[in-house]
Amino acid sequence: MHLADYLQSAMSDYELLTQYTEDAYAKEDRICDRPSCMANIRTGEPCFYVATIEPGQRGRYVCESCHLHYENKRATSVRPTGNRTLQSQGRAPPDPRTIQQLVNAAQRRSTPNPPPVIAVPGGFCPRGPDIRIPTSWQGPQGSSSIRHSSQQGAIGYSSQHALYAAERDRWGKMAYASSLAETILLEITVVHEGAGARKKRGVPIGNICEGRKDVDARIDASGLIKLALETVVPKLRKFDGEFVWRVEEFIIRDAAWVDLSNHPQLVPYFYDQCLQPSRKGTKSTFKSKQFALMVVVPEAQWNEYENWLELRAEMEAEAIRTSCTQSSEHATAYTAVSFNVPSSATTSLTENELFLPSVTTNNSVTVSTKRAHQRAESSSSLSGTSSPPRKKNPPPTAFHSPDRDLLKEVLKIGGGANLNVKQVFGLHSESVQFHPIPTRDITDLLLHKQHHSFSVDTAESSIGQLTIDTSTDGFIGIGGFKTANTGWLTLTAPPKTGLGSVARHKVVVKRPFEKVFPTAMKVGAYKVGRYSLVDELQKLFREANVLYWSKSLLKLTYDFIDRSIASSPEPPPFAVPRVRFVEAGLALCHHQGGSKPGAKTGSTRAVFLLEELIEGGDDMFVKFIHNMDANPLLDELDYGYDMAEFFVFTQHVQYVKTGKLAFISDYQGSTVLLTDPQVLTHPSVSDGCDIFGEGNIEASVSKFEDQHACNEYCGWFGLETFVKEANDDEALVVEN
Repeated sequence: MHLADYLQSAMSDYELLTQYTEDAYAKEDRICDRPSCMANIRTGEPCFYVATIEPGQRGRYVCESCHLHYENKRATSVRPTGNRTLQSQGRAPPDPRTIQQLVNAAQRRSTPNPPPVIAVPGGFCPRGPDIRIPTSWQGPQGSSSIRHSSQQGAIGYSSQHALYAAERDRWGKMAYASSLAETILLEITVVHEGAGARKKRGVPIGNICEGRKDVDARIDASGLIKLALETVVPKLRKFDGEFVWRVEEFIIRDAAWVDLSNHPQLVPYFYDQCLQPSRKGTKSTFKSKQFALMVVVPEAQWNEYENWLELRAEMEAEAIRTSCTQSSEHATAYTAVSFNVPSSATTSLTENELFLPSVTTNNSVTVSTKRAHQRAESSSSLSGTSSPPRKKNPPPTAFHSPDRDLLKEVLKIGGGANLNVKQVFGLHSESVQFHPIPTRDITDLLLHKQHHSFSVDTAESSIGQLTIDTSTDGFIGIGGFKTANTGWLTLTAPPKTGLGSVARHKVVVKRPFEKVFPTAMKVGAYKVGRYSLVDELQKLFREANVLYWSKSLLKLTYDFIDRSIASSPEPPPFAVPRVRFVEAGLALCHHQGGSKPGAKTGSTRAVFLLEELIEGGDDMFVKFIHNMDANPLLDELDYGYDMAEFFVFTQHVQYVKTGKLAFISDYQGSTVLLTDPQVLTHPSVSDGCDIFGEGNIEASVSKFEDQHACNEYCGWFGLETFVKEANDDEALVVEN
């Protein structure tokens, strides 16, 4: 049967909510938009526009086979079409006069409980009275609903009517439900499909794994999809900011590899798994749990990314080869200049000169391209004799003119140079009061009240100048909560060590931001908005205080390590890594005279978090452990896995030495410098208060003994071994 005849017969009584067009043939060559197909659709071949049930959400143009797939899909909804008239069903339309008479009769009755109005007598039309769909509710241009509206208006209920009962129940439950009584924990990971993902059900991308706490347990699948994308997409874009990811193609799956987009809306996704039957069996009780979500990048898009990486590597290699070729041509121009001098003069040439001479067999000296810090062989070494001692005042070398061709090229470049106005205007200078974050011994923190937390003490601050590079070249990246730019710090009275100890000390300038969306839906592109001064100072102070305590806990760890090694008769069979957290501090900017009308001179107007720059860029930046698991985030073959094992051991030390109250998590940075840590505390410490920020997942401390896996560091230093027990509350995933 021809496709058009098939569609006409199959869709005579019902139409797919996803079948929105009667133009079933492609007007030009295109690719099927279904991610798992992506077949070529040539001009004149069957092509269907398939839309979702969500109003305003963009649909897809698919081929004939994919259309049949959507038609047979169980999740596809059907509804009576408008062209199926009531007369063809053997039923007469309702009489408006009868309805009006019944309404008037009911209103005229004096009884307080008038009889109900029967709109359609005789049991007519169980789906309700005929209505006309408003124009604003009709489908997009060319849809079936518009076709029916041209025939004296569309008759029947639209898709919005079907959602009324569910919306009423949802808002009713929200009106009486507590906002924080029933919450869950989420662990969100970014993975990609591919050949290496068959066993693991996805290969992690860049160790991107984030945790979210206090998530409403009644959140549905669409809410989970939105939350997962908002959490990890900024991290993925920071992973490689030049590649444009197509987020709309990502698939959100749970730990059992179930696609959340196939789950019905307005139905809580994880809530039933948190309900536990009571002992009496009369009522179920709610227990908060941790669930895993995976943002899956399709295999086709990941292959595009890998091809893009290869192309970029080839372009960089070609640029390096071109640069080396040009350098060799310039070097040839230098070596072409030669002049004759006595052979004894070669012994007086030292490495302090800009160009070092080399001796040839015809007693002529050729100018070398080696720089002053390199040592050249003297003529005496070539002849087998020892080199004479250097003289304090060596005789001047012979004068020679610069190479004409090279001078010509440099004159073109130097004479035609223009000022980079954008870079100059992008430099923003601030007069600041800098408050460094010190490293204190844990005993000092416990015994002195003024050291219990980081403090913005004017007596320990320094006055200086901060320059921020706000241009494109100075932008380092944007995370989920902070922006980062390069900058330079110069203090009037520089300290011996730490930030500002040298002039124009290069720093990373961090500042919190909030997402400003153009619509109330809070989806799609957003602008970077800044907090008020009070909120900005509070947020950065909390970041500084977390780093302050992390430095102290890490120092406690190394004190334990050093004392254990000193008391042991044999050294450990492994090298102990030596790492530290970046030097950092808060920089408070103040109003200057005439800087802002009405502002008081000297008052605080902005605040920044300054950190020591980690050299090497994104290639050297690794996240070793996140705040929802006490095990390495890396695999055994990944770069930095040995360091991750060491950080697992440091958590064990801190957990024991603090009496099972606290340890450091979110270990990230390089193999030398660490940044952006998080201090995790036991629930008994906070006593219901929010301490050490939103990243303090207290459940990780409670479950440390169940999650932690001791390694060779724990064994050699004699730490207590925790025996893992099976957790019946966790769901088991069986791989095929």
